[in-house]
Amino acid sequence: MGLWPHVELLPEPGRPAPEELAPREAADGTVGYPVAPERLEAWDVVTWTFRWHGELFKCTAAKPTTLSGDYLGSDEHFAKKHLKRLAIAYYGVFPRNEVTELELHREDLIQPLHALVQRLDEFDHFRPKVYAVHHGRTYPASAKADASGLIALTTGDDRPEKLVADPRDRDGEHFLAAPEQLDAWYRTHWTFRWKNGPFDAVGTVDGRIKGIYTGGSWGFANYMNLTHEPDPNGAYTRYTVTVGLNGVTDLEQHRTDLLANQ
Repeated sequence: MGLWPHVELLPEPGRPAPEELAPREAADGTVGYPVAPERLEAWDVVTWTFRWHGELFKCTAAKPTTLSGDYLGSDEHFAKKHLKRLAIAYYGVFPRNEVTELELHREDLIQPLHALVQRLDEFDHFRPKVYAVHHGRTYPASAKADASGLIALTTGDDRPEKLVADPRDRDGEHFLAAPEQLDAWYRTHWTFRWKNGPFDAVGTVDGRIKGIYTGGSWGFANYMNLTHEPDPNGAYTRYTVTVGLNGVTDLEQHRTDLLANQ
């Protein structure tokens, strides 16, 4: 989480560290090794399912005499009668001799991820962005003016009239504009709600929207198992979630006028 499009390898205790990969220490002290997906030979999710009394479960733990599993069915009466409840899910622990149809499932993550990496531009959709409008044309722009009060515009092959090329840009794709030369300068960002909690969207990960929790309830963050992440500067811990778009509500784009503060 937070490293995409890199995969973090987590060696088991006693296993050697991956060669030629730099370690990365997480906030909880664990050490992983980020690697670009194109360097991997395989990357799979392996799960097991089984049936108990004809109902389907996803295996969550295995012991010599029992299997634990989360209920995948929809029979509420069966669940309330035979299973335990955790939040909105049901689970149980079952003797192995009562379990049937134990089956392994393997999901390939490499090929879908390769396809996503080739379309990286699409996965910036919900990321906060800044734009400037000059002579009716809209360009990506810097979020702050430099020490001279000028704003950098990313123009690509375009060469806007009456704007000065940014001498710090070797590629010649950035031009500098004074605020009074712009028709508009603004920031866009998205917000949404998940499980009725408020979030600021920060982008898209594997086709799902990622957000930072903006509410003030530690209980919500803990109960909903939000991911603990250091902020980009490492100054504090933030709580994030990555979910499918069909699981969010109140998805809304906001626009902040940056020229108003100049």
